[in-house]
Amino acid sequence: MTDSSSPIPGIRTGRQPVRGYDDPNGDLRVFALQYRLDIAHAESYEAYRAAMRELMDSFVVPHLVPGRPTLVVYPEAVGLPTVAIGARGESFRALPAGPATEAPAALAAGMGLLGAAYEQQIVGYIGLFGELDPRSALLLAATDTAARAFSQTFSDIARDYGVWVVAGNYQTPYRESHDPAEVAVFGDPEVADGVAFVATTPHVTNATFLWSPETVDAAAPAGETNLVVRNEKIPLTDMELEFLGLAEGPAEGEDARRNAGWVDVAGFRVGFATSLPAFAYGYPFGERPDGFDPFVDLRESYAAAQDALDVDVMIQADANPGPWAFPVESGAWQPLEWMGSTWRAVADPTVRFRYNVTPMMTGNLVDLFFDGQSSITSRVSSGAPARFVGNGESGTPEYDVYAGDKREFLAISDWLVDDAPREELMQLTGALSPGSGHPLEGEQIETAIYADLVLPGREGAARA
Repeated sequence: MTDSSSPIPGIRTGRQPVRGYDDPNGDLRVFALQYRLDIAHAESYEAYRAAMRELMDSFVVPHLVPGRPTLVVYPEAVGLPTVAIGARGESFRALPAGPATEAPAALAAGMGLLGAAYEQQIVGYIGLFGELDPRSALLLAATDTAARAFSQTFSDIARDYGVWVVAGNYQTPYRESHDPAEVAVFGDPEVADGVAFVATTPHVTNATFLWSPETVDAAAPAGETNLVVRNEKIPLTDMELEFLGLAEGPAEGEDARRNAGWVDVAGFRVGFATSLPAFAYGYPFGERPDGFDPFVDLRESYAAAQDALDVDVMIQADANPGPWAFPVESGAWQPLEWMGSTWRAVADPTVRFRYNVTPMMTGNLVDLFFDGQSSITSRVSSGAPARFVGNGESGTPEYDVYAGDKREFLAISDWLVDDAPREELMQLTGALSPGSGHPLEGEQIETAIYADLVLPGREGAARA
């Protein structure tokens, strides 16, 4: 279906209809929300909360099944805009677009503006923790903002809509303080409620959270009374390590096992592999070495470790900072390379994952470009044959196994066109990018997909 508002006839843009895989015998309905980032959503706390709830109202609520548990997965870093909320972020929100580059210089300059606006909090955290990493100091300083805008928004969504919710942000653990001195230093100067949410560590991680529809700890700080899981991403991308200065999650030992392990959601063993970790097997597709130990270093073998820990639903919340229908640095086609996570999880015979759920964030932020196709894949159910754009053939022998239509896709989101020669797809990608000046600039797709998951031992039950 083509969006009638598209600036180019025959090209899909903007919001697209929800696609899904219905199973009347399903035990859990899972939604992957493909949010298109819009910095205007950071004008205020109210604007951000309204935008996240509107996604629920438009994409999820019409497709709920009464009595069936529901898990809603927002993308990785969906809380990213919140650092620019309010008067402190006004200059950042006014920054012009792109052009996109490998190193987002304009975004770095904008973060410098935000750093100046958060100077009071940065100085306060230097007093609390000592010397800070200047790259992550802004995100640390914005802990109070993140707790109010991000954590409380998704905590409330889970409770108000009666669903399990997954969402991700760059932020630290925090405590709730009513100490007037701490409120004056660490709180939002625009919010006079006598509360500050104060970081408990200087280490900022790329964290993915799971909230329950029910309270699990009434004594926890606001935004966390129904929090079930905080997963810390490992391994991190070069951009996360070098540009943002984020801290990795644990790589070895019991902490690493706990971080990579699972939590029960309606009888499913749900684990979290935020983008890059979902690619980290430590060996090529189907070629697991004899005696392989995935727990030696989870930077190399996070996905294999999750399999060893008996995760059966891999949640791969994603925000890919780069073009989608385009070659990556190695020369491989990006959507083909992506099969090494979303599809490999349920197709590689050396592991036992049953489902993979991958929502992608799209949209432009200054000179940073997000795009992709969301997907839900299954080892135990079959959908209609499908593929990502440009994946009709490999062109690279090591990716041959990933090319062509695959029945493991239960649901897959649209891109601008169904498919085309890669040269044409690359031209469309260039038009989407920040600073292109093309009518398609920033017109990436926003949508949602869903699928019904079935508990082990019930796959053969009758279906409509």
